[in-house]
Amino acid sequence: MQRTLVGMLLVATTWGCTTPSRSYVEPPPLAAQPPALPAPARSVAEVASRVAGHSIETRPIAYTRLGEGPCRALLLGTIHGNEAAGTPLLERLLIELPRTAAGAGVSIVVVPVVNPDGHARGSRLNARGVDLNRNFPCANWREHRTRHGVEPASEPETRAIIDLIDRYRPERIVSIHQPIGCVDYDGPGRTLAEAMASVCDLPVRKLGARPGSLGAYAGEESGIPTITLELPGHASRLEDGVLWDRYGPALVAAITPPPPALRAAGADATPTGHAAE
Repeated sequence: MQRTLVGMLLVATTWGCTTPSRSYVEPPPLAAQPPALPAPARSVAEVASRVAGHSIETRPIAYTRLGEGPCRALLLGTIHGNEAAGTPLLERLLIELPRTAAGAGVSIVVVPVVNPDGHARGSRLNARGVDLNRNFPCANWREHRTRHGVEPASEPETRAIIDLIDRYRPERIVSIHQPIGCVDYDGPGRTLAEAMASVCDLPVRKLGARPGSLGAYAGEESGIPTITLELPGHASRLEDGVLWDRYGPALVAAITPPPPALRAAGADATPTGHAAE
């Protein structure tokens, strides 16, 4: 009798511990947490949100500032509206740079289209018939009917670039042109030009600062190393990927900070035995 009672108690106890009540619902098993997705690279649309000014026909002159490093660079495309290969090249730079370590230590300002009216028309000149690269206020500016402007810096596009130079004080400037096919420089820019030419198929050529040009204004008179990256004429017909593979490394070289010794010297390093051209 005693054994029977003990057995009944054991059965009752076991049943009470293992049988859920009718109101209890077993929770589903916890799902494994998915791995965190990598942060997407910023697109041009996400970073190109500033306006330097407006053209004669009120088109915005958009620019992007990227990076916070001490080495400052200004890069310009399509100052002549019919030399447009620089625009996709600079837009690709904005996409590629955040994905790499190439931009470490630099702060760049990029203007893909300096002359939006000329770009829309496929014209070298702006909407008022002025060559913007003959309109900068420098000692060699020349009056040429209306092609150079009625006076230096008469055009809003020119003034927008001057304002960016004054505001961000670049240590180097690159302006992309066509169709000569070389790396030209003004001011103390020979070393930078050679670095850019070493990673592309364009030779270094000293063409000389044209009257009222950016090279004369920024390079010769302000002492800022100023590069004119003269792409060949057929560059406009290249696919964007081919264009970047061929000339993108030159842009990366253009914004690569100089060695500390050269940066501290604050001057162009001219190879021994050669005078600056």
